[in-house]
Amino acid sequence: MTILLQWLVEHAWIFYAACAIGVIVYVVRAFAAQRERNLAMFTLERDTATARVIQAWAMVLIFVAIGTALFVSATFILPSLPIYGQGTPLPTSTPAAGVEPPTPSVTPTPSPTPKPLMPTFTPLTTTVPVPPPPQPEPTETPTPEPTETPGGAVSGELYVRFGDFAALVGYSLPAAEVTTAQPLPLTLYWRALEGTSPANYLVFTHLYAEDGRLIAQHDGAPVDGTRPTTGWTPGETIVDLHPMAFYDTAYNGPATIWVGLYDPGTGRVLTETGSDHAVLPVVLSITSP
Repeated sequence: MTILLQWLVEHAWIFYAACAIGVIVYVVRAFAAQRERNLAMFTLERDTATARVIQAWAMVLIFVAIGTALFVSATFILPSLPIYGQGTPLPTSTPAAGVEPPTPSVTPTPSPTPKPLMPTFTPLTTTVPVPPPPQPEPTETPTPEPTETPGGAVSGELYVRFGDFAALVGYSLPAAEVTTAQPLPLTLYWRALEGTSPANYLVFTHLYAEDGRLIAQHDGAPVDGTRPTTGWTPGETIVDLHPMAFYDTAYNGPATIWVGLYDPGTGRVLTETGSDHAVLPVVLSITSP
């Protein structure tokens, strides 16, 4: 036991180096995950990157804690134990070889005791790479594309910031093929951001034909005026329905939807890309009755 304690104290630098390498590796992974989170455009990507950031920083703290415990043990605790002493290695070898030199059978015993000690600590370095399994998750986020439910409804995700107070994060439609005989109900999903809306903005939803003509429209305050943008709370989701009435009831063909925010006195709110509207990633097929 004394030899084992002395070996730990004399070779503590090996474990310090292993802990330092672990800290460096996971600090790099933490910053990489933070960069991915800052560049993420969808909620699933941000959640996945956030989980990897937390996991990486947790591993950094674990390595720091292990290194600190080793330092305190090797510097203060082990040297103060009664069984540990600077002169103890010499007495342990002399009793075995004191009277009869031919019986240094004790020499094999110190050699096996340090050797198992190396495998017991090497798992610290071999088990460190286990956290990478979360990396396959980003491959599950390739779908801002519209999805069709069994009932024919079309929905999809997107992320378009309007100023610093709102983001358009999703939409849903009753079907991808619609007729001009009745208004087209479009449901928008807004996410309130950390900023404050400087005015009670109106929402515009425009349906454009393939040749650029405006064939349907609905403008109005969010949720029929019951949820003005100045009252949005950061982090909440606002479900906003807009029935788009058709101007050209004889149109047949594809059409796209533009969405945006505007104030009649100051104009439209710009997105983070400098555009004054967002185009929903779905092409509708319009037929006349």
